[in-house]
Amino acid sequence: MAIYTLLSYVEFKNDGYYFVKGGMYKVIEGLVKELKKDNVILNYNTEIVDFIREGNKVKFLIDQKGKKWSADIFLINSDAAYFRGKVFKKKKYLNPNLNKMDWTTGYLTIYLGVKGNFDNLYYHNYYLGYNFKDYSQKITKDKNLPQIPYYYVNVLSKKNKECAPLGYEALFFVCPVPNLIYKSEWSDKDLIVSNILDDFSKKIGKDIKKDIVLKIVYTPEDWQNNFNLYKGSGLGLSHNFNQIGYFRPKNFDEDFKNVFYVGSSTLPGAGIPMVVISSKLVCERILRL
Repeated sequence: MAIYTLLSYVEFKNDGYYFVKGGMYKVIEGLVKELKKDNVILNYNTEIVDFIREGNKVKFLIDQKGKKWSADIFLINSDAAYFRGKVFKKKKYLNPNLNKMDWTTGYLTIYLGVKGNFDNLYYHNYYLGYNFKDYSQKITKDKNLPQIPYYYVNVLSKKNKECAPLGYEALFFVCPVPNLIYKSEWSDKDLIVSNILDDFSKKIGKDIKKDIVLKIVYTPEDWQNNFNLYKGSGLGLSHNFNQIGYFRPKNFDEDFKNVFYVGSSTLPGAGIPMVVISSKLVCERILRL
């Protein structure tokens, strides 16, 4: 962990952190715009569930509707470990073995549209208790969440005025929670969210529940079902010693010569900067073919 602290120092000392005007999704919109300039066709609402091989190559990927997709090269940006097991049925990556791997925590996220403004809040706000060490050691694996979990609040509309109409605020809450390996069901999500909002209201001196005009909640179940994140782990495989560098799932397939991987569960690791680097590394590998 001491090595990882150096990363923050280097970023602050040299480049710093950049604010994305309009929110992080502007990065996606920018990438799509550039791809369309090169006549790249984007197909949405398509989930790959099976494949057909031809020798040591994949000939077709098959989607949920039975449509076959052919290509000379396939670049997979689904979770590199999960996809190997779910679609290619590789024994090493089937669920029993995936459960033995070390995955990142799950996330409980709350998106709110609230009437009124919050002059007493910063852009970034952290709400932690007094037993942080004990809490942080237990929260990733203990299915019995405390009544009021620790959480972070981002007031998006403080920097991005287009995120909310005049007189309203857009808030984003995130709370690290156990992934589905440790907490397999979330029937209690409404109570947990209610407790968080009550605690937040108390700490800012304003009852926000009566002013909420929009509320969207994602639990690890949603992250798994909507985005194929294994067991709802927010950032894929974690960075313990046995899952970094050489020990991490490779960005090329072990069996199929025309299949490559990009994302958080391959090299070099999780997090937006790492994933961007992973795309550069795999593209360099493909271009050397």
